[in-house]
Amino acid sequence: MAITNIYNKKSRGSLIPLSLGFFLISMCLLFVSINISSAYSVKKELTNIGEAAINKAAQSINLPAYYAQLNQFSSSKKVPLDCRQASSTFSDLVRSSPLYGKKIEIENFQCNLFELAAIISVNAQFPLEIPFFNLAQFRNFDIRSKIGASSVYIPN
Repeated sequence: MAITNIYNKKSRGSLIPLSLGFFLISMCLLFVSINISSAYSVKKELTNIGEAAINKAAQSINLPAYYAQLNQFSSSKKVPLDCRQASSTFSDLVRSSPLYGKKIEIENFQCNLFELAAIISVNAQFPLEIPFFNLAQFRNFDIRSKIGASSVYIPN
């Protein structure tokens, strides 16, 4: 009996504040992980849209340069591209593909005679707000993707 009285007197306090603290920490971590996975999904989709557009644009062949065989004696043969047509095709395809209702921006498009490169971006919004952090800079985020394609000639 005396042992139980000593044990009961030393166990004062409640575990409710500790449990509530762990619950809030776990909820914040859950919100952060959902936002990170959403950002990863947007990045993946942006890269897929960009790669599809740049691969289609890389099919714009500069016919006069192709038939003139500009790199006839080069060890690595490449098909010359029509940069104006490639730029037009790329921008049309990217602008016609909205990403989750957001407009995709073309930040940079480079074309030399044999290679294409582009940087595209989108301004997205996190799906969940983290409680207790009502800061405006944590609501929106920019995602950029750098993509490229070349026109390697593969003989039959």
